[in-house]
Amino acid sequence: MASLTTFSNAMKTKFIGPIRDNLSSNKVLLYGMRTRDEDKKSALPQGSREFRGIEASADGIDFVGNEFRIPLRSSRNQGTGFRSENVPLPAAGNQGYLQITEPMRYAYGTFNITGQLLKASESQEGAFRKAVTAEMRGLVDDLKRHTNIAGYGTGTGVIATVTTGVASATQAIDTSRYLAGGEFVDIYDSTLTTYRGTVAHEVVSIVRGASPTVTFAASVTTTTNDVLIRASSSSTTSAPNNDKNVAVTGLEKIVDSTGVLHGLNPATAGQGFWAATELPVAGAIVGDDKLRELFDGIGIESGDDEDLILITTRGIRKRYANTLTAFKRFNDEKSMTLRGGFKAILFDDTPMVVDDHCPTGVIWALNTDALFWSQMSDWEWLEEDGTVLKHVTGFDKYEAHLFKYLNLGTWARNRHGKITGAADDQR
Repeated sequence: MASLTTFSNAMKTKFIGPIRDNLSSNKVLLYGMRTRDEDKKSALPQGSREFRGIEASADGIDFVGNEFRIPLRSSRNQGTGFRSENVPLPAAGNQGYLQITEPMRYAYGTFNITGQLLKASESQEGAFRKAVTAEMRGLVDDLKRHTNIAGYGTGTGVIATVTTGVASATQAIDTSRYLAGGEFVDIYDSTLTTYRGTVAHEVVSIVRGASPTVTFAASVTTTTNDVLIRASSSSTTSAPNNDKNVAVTGLEKIVDSTGVLHGLNPATAGQGFWAATELPVAGAIVGDDKLRELFDGIGIESGDDEDLILITTRGIRKRYANTLTAFKRFNDEKSMTLRGGFKAILFDDTPMVVDDHCPTGVIWALNTDALFWSQMSDWEWLEEDGTVLKHVTGFDKYEAHLFKYLNLGTWARNRHGKITGAADDQR
C-alpha cells in the first residue's frame, strides 16, 4: 500500500528532483521488427528497419466468447499432375482448412494509496511527482514487465525450479532471471499439484551467478524440481492467488516442434506442418554456421526465413560477437540501433537483440509478422463506475486496478525456430 511511509523517499525535503528510476524496464516482446514496407511486398533497406512491436491487432481474428479463432490453410489441392493424350484428367481436389483457437488471458495490477499521501503530494512543494501519478505509471511498467516475462514461458506461470530440495529459507534454483526481490511466490511440486507450506513466500534476497539461490522470509521444505510461481501476498494453500496455469501462452510453448498449441498438434494426422524448428547445440558457442542451419530449417519447413528477428541473452550475444571479432568481421556495419532503443548486431542482415528475460541458453528466431498479441482491451483502468480511484470502505485510502485482456499467438508455428543449450552465462 502506498502511504506517507512508503513514499517518504520521494518527498522533496532536502532532496533534488526528479525521481531517478533504477529499475530495468527492458521489454522486447512488447516490440517487434518490421522488415517489409506497408504493403508487405518489398523488403525495407537496412537503414529503414523499425522495431515496432509484435502485432497487437484483431484484424482477421474472430472472438467467440473469451477465445480468439483464426482459420488456416492446412493442405493443398492434390488434383494436379501431368497426363498423356486422351486419358482422364486428375481427379478433383480441394484446399484443406483448419481453425486455431486459444482463450484470452487476464492480466491485472493493483495499488492503493492513503488519503494523507494524496494530500501531502498534491503540490510541487510536497513531492517531486504526485503520488497517484507515480503509482499509476509505475504499475503500468510493472505489469508490462510481468507480461514480458510470461511471454517467454509455457503459460504455467513457472519462473524458477528448485535444483536441490531442502528444509531452509534459502533454496538453490536453476535461474534467478525472473526474480528482483520483494515479490511473493507460491511453491508447488513439479506437477503443480502439491502446495509447499501454507502461505506465499516473500523473496528477501537473491544470489545470482553460476549457482543462483533465493532466500525467503521464512523456511520452507522443498523437493528437487519443485517450481516457483508469482503470487499475491494474500495467497494461501486453501485460497491460492497466483499465476498458475493462467499466464499468457509463451514462446516456450509456441516455438516448439511437439505438443498442442492453439488446438493443433503436429503429431496428429494432417497437422504435421504445425511444428517449429528446434536446434539443440549441447553447450556449443553459437556462430554463423549454427544460425544458418537454424534459418535453413525454418525456410525448408515454411518457405519463409526472411522476416526474422533473433532474441537472446547477453552471454550468447557476447560469445557470438567474439566469433565475429576473431575473423575481423565485426564493425559498425554489423551493428545497428532499432526503434525503441534496442541495440542489435547483425547476422546476414537479421538483427540479434538482447532481452534480459530470455531463458538461459536460448536464441529465438521469430517471424514477428506471424506472431500477434490478440487483445480485447488495451492497458486500461477498471473505471466502469466512472472513477479510477475507488474508496476503500472503512479506511482513509483509495484503490485502483489496471487490466489487459490478451494472449500471445501465432498463425504459422513453422515460421519460428530456436537454438537451445547454447553456451551462456548462468544467472
